[in-house]
Amino acid sequence: MKLNIEKRDLSLLTTMVYRAASSKNTIPVLSGLLLELTPEKGLTMTATDMEIGICASTTNVDVIEAGSVLVNANYFADFIKLLPDENIAMELNVNTSKLNISYGRSKGNINIYREQDYPALPIDKMEYRFAVAQKTLKEALRKTVFAAAANHFRQVFTGVLFDIQNGNQLRVVASDTHRLAYYTHILNETLPEPFKFVIPIRTVNELLRFLEDSDEEIKIATSDNNVIFYKDGFLFLSRLIEGQYPNYEQVIPANFVTHLDIKTHILATSLERVKIMPTDDKLKIPHLQLSFLNDEVHINSNSEMMGEINEVIEGAAIEGDKELKIVFNTGYFLDAVKIFDQECETISISLSGSYGPAMLKNNEKDNYLYILVPMRTSN
Repeated sequence: MKLNIEKRDLSLLTTMVYRAASSKNTIPVLSGLLLELTPEKGLTMTATDMEIGICASTTNVDVIEAGSVLVNANYFADFIKLLPDENIAMELNVNTSKLNISYGRSKGNINIYREQDYPALPIDKMEYRFAVAQKTLKEALRKTVFAAAANHFRQVFTGVLFDIQNGNQLRVVASDTHRLAYYTHILNETLPEPFKFVIPIRTVNELLRFLEDSDEEIKIATSDNNVIFYKDGFLFLSRLIEGQYPNYEQVIPANFVTHLDIKTHILATSLERVKIMPTDDKLKIPHLQLSFLNDEVHINSNSEMMGEINEVIEGAAIEGDKELKIVFNTGYFLDAVKIFDQECETISISLSGSYGPAMLKNNEKDNYLYILVPMRTSN
């Protein structure tokens, strides 16, 4: 293998792929980054830890001699990142089993692994499912992943659900059982039957690094217990979370007793201040109480150790039961309000009772909602 490539192109490709390599030493070959060079595809890099896999390629390369080599992903990425911004020459020395890298009058060499032991990504049986604009998928994941559980005895709650109903309605859902984020989108194609799968939080966070704010579509396929997101020159594979996702629609209240419209940014800044109140030993979760007086929203948080904060937000439009008081997890409430603060001036909050789920929405868009379950306290 022998090639010339600009440092910028080499670094972009390496940065995109190497993070999928394993950081553990249990199976050394999985810490590798596979470089493959052909006249047709140019330079292709692949990395996998058997949970996720990334494959990307660039044709911005001078192919002198085709070939392939497997190097340590992290070391190679760190080295390439620090090279000067100039043309980089790479050549495999089969006699020494090293990859020689030259830049200007300087050079380095990297030991290689046995690429014969490197596992191929399981994409030979991939089955196309649907396609969606990158900016839509990016928005859907950004607005839902934060509601998934970091840890849960039911593993499906540590992932994001993709659920296609009615032929072309894509629903993207995440929940930790205390809150639920629900995004919907109508696809440009119709699937012959309902279809669903759950992807891990890690997969979502890695995907968000790659997705662009563009109308270019990314295709989605499955292969055994894997999902594949792909477009020209890029492929991202992830193992799916097994298990049945519960009926999330039954969490959404059918009736409400109180409804309020409130300035989103004012609410967000109030919650930011309330969030700094430390927790007490008895109830170690940051929480607040929401109550109403005329057209005012009162947000109260107190700590026996530190003191009390009482925020008053004027000018809210409140309908229904104004005697209601409700307690929320401060962080969970703020997480959603910050999402809405990026897109709407006024947020709509509907309450189904002091102990019933609340629903947050943007009145100008009907494709996203957030359900928040109140807390029960002794107060």
